[in-house]
Amino acid sequence: MTNNQWIDAHCHLADPRLENSLDEVIREAESLGIKFFMQGGVGPEDWQRQRDLAKKYPNKLGLCFGLHPYWVAAHDEELCEIALDQLAPILPEALGIGELGLDFRPHIMKDSKVRQISVFEQQLELAEATQKPMVLHLVQAHEESLKIMDVWGIPASKGLVHSFNGSWGKAQDFLKRGLCLSIGGPVVWAQNEKLHEVIKQMPLEFLLLESDSPDQPPPRFKQSLNQPASLWDVAGKIAEIREMPSTEVLEIATQNFKRVFRLPADERGN
Repeated sequence: MTNNQWIDAHCHLADPRLENSLDEVIREAESLGIKFFMQGGVGPEDWQRQRDLAKKYPNKLGLCFGLHPYWVAAHDEELCEIALDQLAPILPEALGIGELGLDFRPHIMKDSKVRQISVFEQQLELAEATQKPMVLHLVQAHEESLKIMDVWGIPASKGLVHSFNGSWGKAQDFLKRGLCLSIGGPVVWAQNEKLHEVIKQMPLEFLLLESDSPDQPPPRFKQSLNQPASLWDVAGKIAEIREMPSTEVLEIATQNFKRVFRLPADERGN
């Protein structure tokens, strides 16, 4: 069944923390059959690092450009507007738009709530205009994000909720809007019964797998930077819950990714 060409649906290989070990990180992942790495955009500096890496590692990276809520919270309105102006013309290079969304944790939000909402709305407009699938970052902002997406509309290109770690009720809110749930390291932790219930209940055609490396490591990587190789840990836990082979979980998630990001079935990227 498997083509042994699996996809990490969300990671940050352009993160400076991985710079000195990236060759080894990619080799390790590829030795395990993980051959394509979808990026998560943060801000203008990150976009350029992604482009540089795509030249160094051709046909391995899926570019994703967007203004992450962290970036928005750390920059004033004028700089956000400048960055949005820079974003629009480069989106044709990308597979997706993101990370976009809201992060209302107190240490992130501070005085940025209004700015985060405005930038989120403007990126929803860009997603609609370009029909790029969205990579959503939504933390402690469930009701607000749903309200905004329902008002502004979810593009026909849909997308994914990155690192979903909520309840089955919250999962259903996204699933009924046609959004995939990208599952990462948190599912591996034994005490995460809430997310395990989501895995039991969700239709597998909406499942994606991510490492979010170098962050959100599963237990095996908790003393080090996370790597795309941890996708096997994620798939293994889901396989245990669903009583199916890990390779089947990886294959289903890879085919779902290709459908969402409109990749031919026999290609990993462009």
